Amino acid sequence: MAQSNWYLKHADEVYGPFPGPQIEEALHAGDVNPDWEVSLNGIDWLSIADSGQFETTQAAGPSGESGNSVVWHEQRLEARKRWLQDAGSVTEQARDPMQDAAVRSSVERDHIRTQVLLLEEKNKRTSPWIALLALALVVGIGIAVWMGQGDKPIQAGIGHTVDCTAALTEQVNWQDCDKRGYQHHQAEARNARLDRAQLQDVRLKGSDLAYASMQGVSLRNAELVDVNLTGADLTNADLTGADLSGADLSYAVLIGANLTGARFSATRLDKATWIDARVCATGSLDICR
Repeated sequence: MAQSNWYLKHADEVYGPFPGPQIEEALHAGDVNPDWEVSLNGIDWLSIADSGQFETTQAAGPSGESGNSVVWHEQRLEARKRWLQDAGSVTEQARDPMQDAAVRSSVERDHIRTQVLLLEEKNKRTSPWIALLALALVVGIGIAVWMGQGDKPIQAGIGHTVDCTAALTEQVNWQDCDKRGYQHHQAEARNARLDRAQLQDVRLKGSDLAYASMQGVSLRNAELVDVNLTGADLTNADLTGADLSGADLSYAVLIGANLTGARFSATRLDKATWIDARVCATGSLDICR
């Protein structure tokens, strides 16, 4: 079963999507906090704390029936009002009971839809029909999110703009950059953004690329010996002829990746999502079992 990717929202800015482990790491590092909101589809939102899907040291708020309490609704109502305010000062107005009821009803619908999405997430099954439905849903969500964003695109990374001249470091954004033949052994580049980058013939032995986003990246003939790729998103990546000896691909996503001629020797694949969307068994080494 493939990992789910989540969108993040803070101060009306939308980021992602990111795999769950990357969001947890950002929480622990203090880059985000439990008040940020998450969504599976970019439309229905719930705070990280209320979602209960991520490890956080802060209280996750009321659960069960208490999640629909008056306190929860008041908090969501006030948050929505703040979002709708302009940058200027707020002018006090007389409360309109009918308008408040309509807003509360809208908040309730948002909450129910989000809870349904979370329930579906917990009860996923690897049925071919579910896979087809999921594909149709993803296409629909993509169109809806694209249309909903207007002229303001979803951000490429959490607060980091593209910089093709930067060194390979933690959270660097090399999206669409041409870095062929780049060499940096033992680079510390966790959470890097390398989507569609041209990284043919790079030499990155012993580097840490855990939770990196590498969708559509070209790593043809790359030296990735002993590289930490835990939780990395390698969807549709080109790994033709790459040397992955000793690499750790635990929980990595390899759906649609080209592995022609890639070398796997002592390569960990625990719980990785394989090219055909199978989830590799714990203890898988060199071969997805």
